[in-house]
Amino acid sequence: MRLKISEIAEAAGGKLLCGDPETVITSFSTDSRAVKPGAMFVPIRGEKTDAHQYIDAVFEAGGSAAFTDHEIPLRDQPLVLVSDCRLALQKAAACYRSQFSLPVVGVTGSVGKTTSKEMIAQALSSRFRVMKTAGNQNSQVGVPLTVCGLRKEHTAAVVEMGVSMPGEMARIAAVVKPTCAVMTNIGVSHLEYLKTRENIMAEKLHIADYLGEDGVLFVNGDDDLLPGLKETCRHKVVTFGLGPLCDWRAVELNQTEKGTFFICRSKLGEETGIFVPAPGLHNVRNALAAVAVARHLGESLEEAARAIEAYKPPAMRQEISQVGGLTIIDDSYNASPDSMKGALDILAGLKLPGKRVAVLADMLELGKQAQAAHLEVGRYAREKGVDLLAAIGPLSKEIAAGFGEGARWFPSREEAAAYLKEALGPGDGVLVKGSRGMKTDEIVAALKEFAK
Repeated sequence: MRLKISEIAEAAGGKLLCGDPETVITSFSTDSRAVKPGAMFVPIRGEKTDAHQYIDAVFEAGGSAAFTDHEIPLRDQPLVLVSDCRLALQKAAACYRSQFSLPVVGVTGSVGKTTSKEMIAQALSSRFRVMKTAGNQNSQVGVPLTVCGLRKEHTAAVVEMGVSMPGEMARIAAVVKPTCAVMTNIGVSHLEYLKTRENIMAEKLHIADYLGEDGVLFVNGDDDLLPGLKETCRHKVVTFGLGPLCDWRAVELNQTEKGTFFICRSKLGEETGIFVPAPGLHNVRNALAAVAVARHLGESLEEAARAIEAYKPPAMRQEISQVGGLTIIDDSYNASPDSMKGALDILAGLKLPGKRVAVLADMLELGKQAQAAHLEVGRYAREKGVDLLAAIGPLSKEIAAGFGEGARWFPSREEAAAYLKEALGPGDGVLVKGSRGMKTDEIVAALKEFAK
């Protein structure tokens, strides 16, 4: 990245208070501890900390410039006064994005954004030099930082785009300006702020705001809401899924613990076999989305299929490992009702000589639906043949209640880990899942330590 501070100030609608307007910025950083020469610091006001207090430390560490949302003492280095530092970062990133003409795939949805993003990038890798979102940097800050990672050598980009409140997708869509977009599903995540699934869909649909005339919106045809966009969306809508009406469909599925083989078939008559090296029907849909996007961007079906077969799941997302006789499904990155059920399906499908054990923590941001959603997950775990269930966190009391006999509730991860150490034995399979804020990855670490 190369932008002059004068260009950044103009794009952000800010005022250069001091410093050389010809100063070249090569990166942005919101972490004062990670600034390097050429970096511009973006001080974000958080709930607990106002990062403006670190501006002096940033310059002492070699940072080249900084935004500020209020007048502060001047210095030799450039300071750009703006009304909102987060918005200023987005506007500067949008300016940088305008320097590139390449396919950009935007990916959103209530569940599976990161996995879908990874699989799409994998499918495109046989023909393109792909820039993709690192981890799940899909926020109002993470998206512009991702876009600023574009380089001349990239020939395609896959950008994950998440929202939790009204108005957020429109802002990051203006940064990314995707040339095509993918919607994985419409679940109940973020009901706390968006109230209904219809509102969630309407908010996520802003991902298509900047699609051109040849832009395509790829949607999950098995979702109960998304296929209707074929009739209402002004852009071309292509569906993927297992149902007979989907434009890209999976048939003749053969599921195993290591993944699923299926026949990928399009309405235009194309067909090939694909093995997705990740378990669960949701990953079949992710693979279909990846194939559909790859074909739209000019790859052959065979190229996309072979690339997908080399896919490796991201960390903490349904990673299955064998440790000391235990089979551990680490799905600790995040959780929603739909993803909980998908993970329980995988646990139920394991061939085990021992018990099936689910370790489930709170699902956050569900608003008024939280109690019913947690209760439903507990009931689903019972239906899928789980033998023991450990629930962690205040909301997860309802998971335990829904499961009934065989469930234990714990207020802390430490107490749950102590119970599991005694309850688990060789041959058992254990699923660990919860919202990111519940830090269930610490449970996985504890399991692996005592199972050795």
